[in-house]
Amino acid sequence: MNANIPTLFRTYESHETHSACKIWEAARATSAAPTFFKRIEIGRAQPFIDGGIGRNNPSRVILDEANSLFGARHIGCLVSVGTGQVETTAIRRPGIFQQIVPKDVVDTLKAIATDCEDTHESMLRLFAKLPTTYFRLNVEQGMQSIEPSKWERLSNVEAHTTQYLRRKEVEEKLVILGNVIRVPRAQLTIEQLGEQEYF
Repeated sequence: MNANIPTLFRTYESHETHSACKIWEAARATSAAPTFFKRIEIGRAQPFIDGGIGRNNPSRVILDEANSLFGARHIGCLVSVGTGQVETTAIRRPGIFQQIVPKDVVDTLKAIATDCEDTHESMLRLFAKLPTTYFRLNVEQGMQSIEPSKWERLSNVEAHTTQYLRRKEVEEKLVILGNVIRVPRAQLTIEQLGEQEYF
């Protein structure tokens, strides 16, 4: 991600231009989360950071990309998988041993970072008339206190996820999703979906 504008490093042909880069550079760019990994410069472009900073939920980006590639095709379903709801989106300032990004960059990232549930709400409005087309799976409770650096707490993540999947409404949603994937029904083209005024 460059500033707050996502960059797609494609392995397929597209009418949009994008930076030519090696696979390892794309992997570095998409994992360059501040305070964990340094940002990376590819070619003569500005530094890239992890897209999760401003596009933690890339549903809208995916729809736009699908529309540019397959606008006339019908949409089957869109499945959005979250990493757990958060209480507050915050980016910690690097300490003395974590001087990865300058203070002004960190402050800018704090300003542009938003809860990915905002995108989810937008998707709900967009798909309001197509209730079996958009699905969001996201653990609602228990993940707030687990920071990305706490890898040793993966068993907690597993426990919270298992509990979430056992909820009756989530089980019902998964059954509907499974049926939609097995027997897709054409409703709207991706292009028509983009023309709807829900935003």
